[in-house]
Amino acid sequence: MHILAVRIGRVGDTVMMTPALSAILKCHPQAQLTILASPEGKVLLKDFHPNIKQIWTWDRHGLIKSYANKRHLLQQIASTHFDKIYCFDTSKRIASLFDHADTEEFYWFHGPTKPKHTARHYLDLVASTCDIHVERFYSTLSVDTDYSKQIDEELATHGITADDIVVMMHPTYSGYSRLGLRKREARIRKLWPAHYYGQLGMRLASHSIDGRPIKSLIDLLPREMPLGRKIVKYSDGAITLLEPHINFSRYKALIARVNLLLSPDSGPMHIASALGTRIVAFFSMREPSDCGPYMDPSMFTALQSDDPVKGISTIDVDTVYDAVLSQLERGNHNQ
Repeated sequence: MHILAVRIGRVGDTVMMTPALSAILKCHPQAQLTILASPEGKVLLKDFHPNIKQIWTWDRHGLIKSYANKRHLLQQIASTHFDKIYCFDTSKRIASLFDHADTEEFYWFHGPTKPKHTARHYLDLVASTCDIHVERFYSTLSVDTDYSKQIDEELATHGITADDIVVMMHPTYSGYSRLGLRKREARIRKLWPAHYYGQLGMRLASHSIDGRPIKSLIDLLPREMPLGRKIVKYSDGAITLLEPHINFSRYKALIARVNLLLSPDSGPMHIASALGTRIVAFFSMREPSDCGPYMDPSMFTALQSDDPVKGISTIDVDTVYDAVLSQLERGNHNQ
């Protein structure tokens, strides 16, 4: 059996499809899968499962590139037989790619008819096509053990050992602009003040759990480093800013190593959920029940702001500190 699964989106969109992929593989353990994703999705799903034989991409950035990619993609679809196609994209433009596909069964998620987490919508679509219970399928990703060893070595150069409790702060979001010229709404919803991160880092550094010190770090893209340096300055050096590395396998291994990720609603938040890393996440103007971490609910805390003007900046340091400690203590108790 040959099955195609489709979700052309950003990192978080792709991660929220992984429970459905797990369900498809559970229902059809011998099936060969082809995935149609964005270029980011292809990197994310590399080595997801040995039954995934191909990952096709549609890069929709730039008119000429998008058109050329689409033309090639239509040729691939026309020349390939699929027993089933699952389209988890609500876009009619994407669904129309399969108008003349060679397939027996085409299943398309048109969009939500009632409030439910996006990942659960995808799972229910799969469940409607085969006799399978989907309640215990959560987001999941794999980590290369070689990169896990590299992360341990990298952190050791900063004085972070295996016995330390590590909090990773992700202060940015997709499309972040240093000058604040783009995506004003995103800044309101996702940009917690730099000095708040700094204050939090200092407070965490003065605390320990069962004798284990808490150490905080930040890992950013090169263009985001000025914000990272500002936060470190506000923390009086209590937060470690790692050197930028554009390597997704390393990044996954880093998130898997830390004990908790503090982040706005973002791709890294979803990656952490798929790796079983505890999360404290900021939300504003979006509901975590729709697009939050899809994992064991005890593993994350969602901090919500309903202020349409100030957004998550209304969430004070005390609230975040308490949420982080609560998750860390819970995790330490369960080890």
